[in-house]
Amino acid sequence: MKVLIIGRGRVGSGLRRTLSRRAEIEVSSAGRKISASAVRAADVLVLAVPDDAIEEVAETIAPHLKAKAKVLHCAGARSVDELRACAARGAAVGVMHPLVSFPSKRSHPSLRGASFTISGDRSAIAASRRIAAACGARTVVANTDDPAYHAAAALAANGAAALAFASVSLLERLGFDKRAAEQAIGGLLGSVGENVQDLGVPEALTGPVARGDVSTVARHRSGVRRLSREALSTYDALIPVIVRCARAVGLSKAKAAKILGEIER
Repeated sequence: MKVLIIGRGRVGSGLRRTLSRRAEIEVSSAGRKISASAVRAADVLVLAVPDDAIEEVAETIAPHLKAKAKVLHCAGARSVDELRACAARGAAVGVMHPLVSFPSKRSHPSLRGASFTISGDRSAIAASRRIAAACGARTVVANTDDPAYHAAAALAANGAAALAFASVSLLERLGFDKRAAEQAIGGLLGSVGENVQDLGVPEALTGPVARGDVSTVARHRSGVRRLSREALSTYDALIPVIVRCARAVGLSKAKAAKILGEIER
């Protein structure tokens, strides 16, 4: 299968690097200048471009698509409607959104064990499955039309990075070297991710709230208040969400009320 990845940014570079190691897929890439011959040669075209550019790129490549070509885009916040120009030319179109955090073109995360959310025409879904399998990823067939889908992904990915920022800052105030703190918190987040995958939620929840340990929560707040009022606001904002998760895994209503009462003091 010949795959042309259009876009040399973070997602495009990450996909190209992973797929280039797979003998069953012949992968090439294109940037701003897309040659008609490269488009005609491709069985599958993956548009890893900014969301606002998808429709324009689709219109650019549509006249040059080979028969039975499949065209996919990687935007979790957009639907197959962005590819209407390609569909009008008879191409099978779909969405292939990797639920993966791509921080830079220099650092490519492993796609093994990740999930790709896919949707669209049947043959486009089949092509997405082949690409995901070549990356060592699993697939979930679901529509990404609802903006709440992308919000859910952003809440986990961006929220985790922001919480790491707050946690690393606290550790630095306690004397940790910044890089040591980043590695420590990164490893901790990695273990949480493994627990979510292996055990699911809310079973992956650990810590004082899950145990109903009000005194430890109080001590946490005292220690954080001493170092950073801003970090205390973050801590307090998360407690109700953690309590709801803990209630789902068996925390009593009485203990939940005590913990919530602690952050209202």
